Amino acid sequence: MRCFVAVELADTLREPLVRLLRHELPATRDVRWCTPQQLHLTLKFLGEVGDNQLRQVSAAVSAAAEQVAPFSLKLGHLGCFPSARSPRVLWVGMGDPGGGCARWLAAAEKLFEPLGFARETRPFQPHVTLGRSRGPKGAELLRRVLAQPAGLPPREMTVREVVLFESRLDPRGARYLPQHRAPLGGRAAAGEDQNR
Repeated sequence: MRCFVAVELADTLREPLVRLLRHELPATRDVRWCTPQQLHLTLKFLGEVGDNQLRQVSAAVSAAAEQVAPFSLKLGHLGCFPSARSPRVLWVGMGDPGGGCARWLAAAEKLFEPLGFARETRPFQPHVTLGRSRGPKGAELLRRVLAQPAGLPPREMTVREVVLFESRLDPRGARYLPQHRAPLGGRAAAGEDQNR
């Protein structure tokens, strides 16, 4: 299965992004917009994880989470990858004043590497993907979106857990299925892990 580790968004952050997607961003086939269910902040993309690795990967996610106390995330401004001149991915940045995302990632990289998952070489930039261009027309539309202020409200949430997701493709797009939840700060998990 294809897996990644992410922060699920609280409704306080998700709702303004859903409003933006539904009411302010143009409906077009030239950009593949995310659905509300797809909105999340990716901490680490793992790629293929074998069934025999799932327990070890889940344990690594939890071990890294135990080293990080709950932290705040703040809704930021629109941005893009790779550049404003030729945008392919539109995202909203997430303010992480305490550096909680980076601390979890630093702890996790040491645990994932022995399991065969390469370290990320690009600098980490907390963000939530909103849409991906399907070609030149989509890139032009994203340039126009970036030129206008999005007017997102100053919202904040407290991150209390990270989640290991499976990404499953179907005709309607990717679906993200939680496989393991890891509380931050060493608290006992609420509820039972789905992979047990």
